[in-house]
Amino acid sequence: MIQSRLKELMAQRERRIGERVTYAAIHKATGIWPRTLSTLATNNQKMVALDTLDRLCAYFECEVGDLLVYVPDAEGST
Repeated sequence: MIQSRLKELMAQRERRIGERVTYAAIHKATGIWPRTLSTLATNNQKMVALDTLDRLCAYFECEVGDLLVYVPDAEGST
């Protein structure tokens, strides 16, 4: 399963800049709607546009692999 690390990246950015990072702040900087960010952060997003990934990577100054990670299921199937 692919899991989002959006919440972790938000926390890391908060520590780095010393300010709270909210979905509203990310929306203001990237144009990505807070609802989209919320569903991505809670792993309820089924599809993510490449443009969305691009904007998030630019905002967090990270690679796609820092934002999304593959976690094998408990049963070991893919």
